[in-house]
Amino acid sequence: MTADHPPQARLWNQRALIDLLPFAHGDSQVFTALQHDANLNGRVFGGQLVAQALLAAQRCCSNKHAATLQCLFLQGALPDSPVSYAVTTLQEGKRFASFHVSGRQQERRVLDAQVTFHTPMEGFVHVEAAPVVPDPGELLSMTQMRDGDNADWGRFEKSCLQLRIVEPQRYLRQTSAEPKLVFWLKLHERLPDEPSLHAAALAYLSDFWVNSAAIFRHVPLMEARERLFIASLNHSVWFHRPCRADQWLLFVCESPSLQASRALSHVRIFDESRQLVASAAQDGLISPRH
Repeated sequence: MTADHPPQARLWNQRALIDLLPFAHGDSQVFTALQHDANLNGRVFGGQLVAQALLAAQRCCSNKHAATLQCLFLQGALPDSPVSYAVTTLQEGKRFASFHVSGRQQERRVLDAQVTFHTPMEGFVHVEAAPVVPDPGELLSMTQMRDGDNADWGRFEKSCLQLRIVEPQRYLRQTSAEPKLVFWLKLHERLPDEPSLHAAALAYLSDFWVNSAAIFRHVPLMEARERLFIASLNHSVWFHRPCRADQWLLFVCESPSLQASRALSHVRIFDESRQLVASAAQDGLISPRH
């Protein structure tokens, strides 16, 4: 690779997440991704950017676990250009370490993130319980929800995962006065037994469908793609405990506000045994298409 022959980016086949997340190359502080997961707006999916920002910082902090991730999306990343993640150490202590990550495509700055890692400590514990909902095996898959017509609900899934919605009849075809959505997600392919990859995969999943609670308060989800322009503005994840991101995860999403075309979404993520493993928050742009 030379300045005259820059690396070429390519689209990911959306099958196994382990093929997307790792970097093509990197040195001690800068890591470059050449495969991209394109979204419906023709930009790199925000979940990929936050996951790789976390992985880049983790490369510089191998002895601690992910604690927090706070990302600001500056402009849409283009799927035909590599993304480089430059890591700067902000603080390294006995219990916590913090890093700044800048995501760039040549002169375009696409992401600004701060990532914190921690050494687990003993202390007081209280945890909010998961809602009482059916297990994923008791729910219809997206391709099974046809209701006697030609609606292709499977188009709402990514090829790498399964989506099972609790009470889908309340959200897909109509609006709801309660901006809350509960669903299960699971990757099709198993991930290696590496905690940093599972934390990154969880970060990737935390950007999928989490703004839906804000959307269907005003527009049925089946009409959202045609009627709305949707984009993530900033995204935060708090990692509470390690988990396997390749098993079923329960997402409880609520939107307390959609004003001035900016929707705030709060998310609680539980594992299959109903343990709270992470929380997330997202500020998203949701506006009518003109």
